[in-house]
Amino acid sequence: MSGTSVGTDPAPLGRQAARGGAATMGGQLLKVGVQAVSIVVLARLLAPEAFGYLAMVLALVGVAETVRDFGLANAAVQAKTLSDAERDNLFWLNTLIGAVLTGAGIACAPLVAAFYGQPELADVTRWVSLSFLLNAVATQHRASLVRGMRLGAAAVADVAGPVAGLCVAILVAVAGGGYWALVAQQLVGAFVMSVGVIAAGRWVPGLPRRDVSVRPFVRYGSNLLGAQLLGYATRNIDTAILGVRFGAGVAGLYSRVYQLMALPIRQATWPANRVALPVLSRVHDDPVRYREFLLFGQTILLHTIVPALMLAAALAGPVVDVVLGERWSSAAPAFAILAVGGVFEAAGFAPGWVFQSAGRTGALLRFTLVTRPVVVLAIGGGSFFGMTGAALGYAASTAVVWPLGLWWVGRVTEAPARALFWNGVRAFVSHGVGAAAAGLVASRLADLGSWPTLAVGLFVWAGAVALQALLWRRLRTDLGVLLRGARLLSRKGAARESSRT
Repeated sequence: MSGTSVGTDPAPLGRQAARGGAATMGGQLLKVGVQAVSIVVLARLLAPEAFGYLAMVLALVGVAETVRDFGLANAAVQAKTLSDAERDNLFWLNTLIGAVLTGAGIACAPLVAAFYGQPELADVTRWVSLSFLLNAVATQHRASLVRGMRLGAAAVADVAGPVAGLCVAILVAVAGGGYWALVAQQLVGAFVMSVGVIAAGRWVPGLPRRDVSVRPFVRYGSNLLGAQLLGYATRNIDTAILGVRFGAGVAGLYSRVYQLMALPIRQATWPANRVALPVLSRVHDDPVRYREFLLFGQTILLHTIVPALMLAAALAGPVVDVVLGERWSSAAPAFAILAVGGVFEAAGFAPGWVFQSAGRTGALLRFTLVTRPVVVLAIGGGSFFGMTGAALGYAASTAVVWPLGLWWVGRVTEAPARALFWNGVRAFVSHGVGAAAAGLVASRLADLGSWPTLAVGLFVWAGAVALQALLWRRLRTDLGVLLRGARLLSRKGAARESSRT
């Protein structure tokens, strides 16, 4: 490869990972706060139909948001070397893809409206399509920040975008703009994030060069893209089916509780992926360090997400009442089932790290081709029974796909599949028992109101997990890893632990 290699850093890898994780987690906590406020406030300002309109559009044309990346961001992050000319060519390729997708979205707007039988969706589709180009322009700038472990700068942009989008959405909603508040939120958030990432990237792309090939990146990205497209379809087929069968109201109810369920998953896995992929890619040739980083990251991820989802399932009624309001209470059963399915979805991220860091995106695509149809069929079949049935299909299929993914990754790589499996089982059992105890006690206290019920449930869960930790040595070890991860998030802890990792 020609040119100057970019994205290298002489600092110890452990310190880079720790500081990168601290910056990303700090930004992500702020982003979680913003998104939580968005869910709470907008759910009270807008009707379920407004959320249904946007969800129905994104279920179809939102696939372009996956395509516009084309897997090239991860390809750039994972590559052992990346020259300036290669990075420039990748920028122009991503931009071209984004422009084409924006044009296609605008052209297909009448078809989207006709598919759902909702004429107003045509204009929504046209405006939403503009975000594909906005995000595409910043794709390689973001990848450059991640590759260089400059995650603090990326975190600032990732917070600024949602804040700006939420502020505009609230203003439009208060003014009576209805679903246009959500469209404005999408566009303003994308614009501000893209501008922030480009400014932080501190590089201006040169002209594309025909003598510099990016075929290895495209090959890596195309396999990853195939897997991501299938994953996107399974995550959105339920909303599309419910929208066609039952209309925007049911689709809006389902999409909002799905988003509420997915909040801890997306917000925990986003920073985890940003740190895990570049780190695992760098230590892939060192089996001992690779295993250490992989199990360390998986343990932290599981014991961060699983308790939140298990508690959400056990206390679904009070959670929906507090976060969304009483008019969303009919969606609480679907939310509880979705939360259980989300536990297995979260556990499936570690095999994904292995596939990508090992460069085995072809194997990832084959695995996805085998498993995603199962998820689609389960959700489609369940949707005949409404949004609760669709949620049940999602939960059942993810419970099947998780162990199959571990078996598959263990077959095609040297990853410690058995250790990954038992890490997951311990997290499921320990936090599941705690959540079950919390739900049992909370069911006897329903008359107290949602807030006291949640407080008591949280207290019971903490006590149940603490008791298990006293009796279960391996669980104590896992929780110790979680505490070590928390220490690593401090600058002083990062400096102290870098010598160990």
